[in-house]
Amino acid sequence: MRIGGLALENFRNVERAELEFSDTFNLFTGDNAQGKTNLVEAIHLFSLGRSFRTRRPSEMIRFGEEFFRLEMTGRSDGGVSFRLGLGLERGGALRATVNGKQLGQLSGMIGLVPSVVFTPDDVSLAAGPPADRRLYLDFTGVQVSPPFLGDLSDFRRTLRHRNALLRDVAAGTGRADAIETWNETFAATGAAVARGRREVARGIEEIARELFAEFLPGGELGVEYRCPWDPGGDGGAAALADALARCSETERRRGVSLAGPQYDDLSVTVDGRDLRRYGSQGRRRLAAIVLKLAQASLIMSRRGERPVVLLDDIFSELDRGTIGRARALLTDRWQSFITTPREEDFPRETGGGSRFVVEAGCIAGAFPADGARTVRGG
Repeated sequence: MRIGGLALENFRNVERAELEFSDTFNLFTGDNAQGKTNLVEAIHLFSLGRSFRTRRPSEMIRFGEEFFRLEMTGRSDGGVSFRLGLGLERGGALRATVNGKQLGQLSGMIGLVPSVVFTPDDVSLAAGPPADRRLYLDFTGVQVSPPFLGDLSDFRRTLRHRNALLRDVAAGTGRADAIETWNETFAATGAAVARGRREVARGIEEIARELFAEFLPGGELGVEYRCPWDPGGDGGAAALADALARCSETERRRGVSLAGPQYDDLSVTVDGRDLRRYGSQGRRRLAAIVLKLAQASLIMSRRGERPVVLLDDIFSELDRGTIGRARALLTDRWQSFITTPREEDFPRETGGGSRFVVEAGCIAGAFPADGARTVRGG
């Protein structure tokens, strides 16, 4: 996948801009709080139809305006050109178009632009709460296996219904036998999600181990899917049904489902040590970056389509040698979009690519290696 250009109007602090991108790397530099991350967010919005920064789409509309519009052009690795649009009016719903035709549902855009995004908060992949690692597995699964999105949606819907019934039982206003009608569906959909996540984790582990060794020769990164309701098996429906039976009385007292993939986790270790308990902030950041790059490699191998890689402030807390190895990986394998307050993180002698300077939402002085102007608007 290669993104050729992006047009923005009233998006965050950008009034209007039209950008053309390099096929290798695209560097956004400038002081903090100037709008670099807004550009990464705009690109990523085309992958899932939702922001990685907010659950309120209206927050992406420029202050004082009533709408935003985005348009992206590009081509697939197979040579198919595309033109995608996203728009939002204040008080309305986000709308998407593909080659000028409006989509009936925003979910139809998922997977059209495979991408991987790294933000400073993604250090939590190594040391944060399990929910962050489950989201990482789910986002990967959706991009490498279209049926996984259906499995995940079915499970989440079933979980909501089952928890609502359990709350009623705990409050004395519901019937316990009503829960039984959902157990079979819950076990089947939960097992499907666990299988999908486990398959993703196995693919990630193999790639991440090799990538980590490139960054830190002699270091060993371990990745393992943990399924507490079936620690010794493959997370089948029968195992989940048995786990539900064992905790049924407690569930009815507490009013919540106590077994299932909503409690699963991904164990991340370096040299056998759990990064949630051991390891410096720099080591955790390195592990998180490797997990993101492994995600990109897995998407590429499973789909036969290279994702775009979006890296927001990737280089902080990394030593110069690690930064150099990261640059080599990024420029060799994927089209990447990188934000940093320090242009020296990507020295001019790196060659190629496009460089953009962002100041108060204005994208100025943006030129590729050949000197051609690549920005209109500001």
